[in-house]
Formats: sequence, structure tokens, C-alpha cells
Amino acid sequence: VLNQDNNSVTAFDAVTNERLAEIPVGAAPRAIAMAGNALLWITNKLSSSISVINPDTLSVVRTIPLPRASMPFGVAVSPSTGDAYVALEATGQVLRLDTTTFAQTAAMDVGPNPRHLSITADGAMMLVSRFITPPLPGESTATVNTPDDAGGEVLMVNPASMSLVRTVTLRHSNKPDFENQGRGIPNYLGAAVISPDGSHAWVPSKQDNVKRGALRDGTGLNFQNTVRAISSRIVLASGLED
Repeated sequence: VLNQDNNSVTAFDAVTNERLAEIPVGAAPRAIAMAGNALLWITNKLSSSISVINPDTLSVVRTIPLPRASMPFGVAVSPSTGDAYVALEATGQVLRLDTTTFAQTAAMDVGPNPRHLSITADGAMMLVSRFITPPLPGESTATVNTPDDAGGEVLMVNPASMSLVRTVTLRHSNKPDFENQGRGIPNYLGAAVISPDGSHAWVPSKQDNVKRGALRDGTGLNFQNTVRAISSRIVLASGLED
């Protein structure tokens, strides 16, 4: 368990629920992944490093420095190659590292605010969620435009070649504002959850009702039509939002 405010990781016995140890790591740990050799990789956002924990000794066996102020966040390990991938939120990059030598083997620019990474079971595709949605046309004015090619962004990346395959746009919803649905654009994207058969991915986010308000459509914002929690579904074969 990551203790984000205490800069540590707590280990529990999965059978007895007994607390085994609390292991100090870097500042502001944000994500954890297990490599093929069973070592645990933890990203430390504020210390710009990765702590590698041996679960047998319950201790940090390696600290991997990353670029200064790069704010590492998501980490994922490829099921096919065993390589680790780390999202650097501040620099807009994804790094690939060898989980045996701990050396960086590749880097890719993915644009602003990458946070979360997910890899398909065959290791052929990586999904990179950009946490903050780029501004929509006219968002700083009274009239916001919501074209189909603007919205939340999930990047489909080939992890072997570290190249962009497609940018999936999570579009504005035009559903009428009611207590159980509403308009809005996906923002603050979380990690994509990939179905076991690799056919779909679900991306959680909040939905910002950018077209509502006294200035924009003459209606006031209220508690149920300002923001709401949503999930967006992506068809991985086509790379399109469903």
C-alpha cells in the first residue's frame, strides 16, 4: 500500500491481514508495479526517482534517479518484454527502463500532463492518459466549441518502437442535463482499465459541464450539473471511443 503523505510503502500479509513492515521510499510515492523478477517499482513524484523494493527482504534495494523536477507518476511493466515504462508528468515523456539493469533504454515525447499508463496483456499496446484535457476552442470566452476532434486524450503507443499509433479523443457529451446525466467534457483522466480479452478499455474521469452557466446558456451551475464522475469506453481495435 502506498502512503502518499508519509513517503512510504506498507506491506501486509494477504492471508492474515497482518501489517508486516512500513518501508521508507522517496517523496510523494504515486504508483507501484511488479517486475517479472518480483521486484516492486515505486514512482516518487516529488523526489523524481524510482524506489525498487525487494518483497522478500522488505527493503529498498535500488533508487533510480530521474530528471530533476520531472514528476514521475504512472509506472507499468510489459507482460511480454518485462520492460518498465514510467510517465514523467512535468516533462511530457514516457521512459522505458530495463528491469534487470535498471538502465534507461528509450524515451518518448507524449505531450503535456501524462500521468497513467496501461499495457495490454500481449504487450503490444500501451495506453497513456493525459491527465488534463487541452483547452477547447473558445473555452476562455462565452461560447465554447466542442468539435469531435477535441476533448480528453488517451494516446495509443507501440511500446516496442516507442511510437504513437493513435490519439483517442474522449468527446464532449451532449446529453441533456438531468440528475442522472448531463453535458460535459472528460477531464482529469485516470488510468485505462483494459478488459481481459484486450478488446476494450475503460477510462475514468470527471466530466466538466463547460457549456452551462449564466453567461454561456443562461442556466446556473448546481451541485448535480457542474461536474460528475464518468467512465469512457475505447474500442482498442479501432482506437475510437465507443
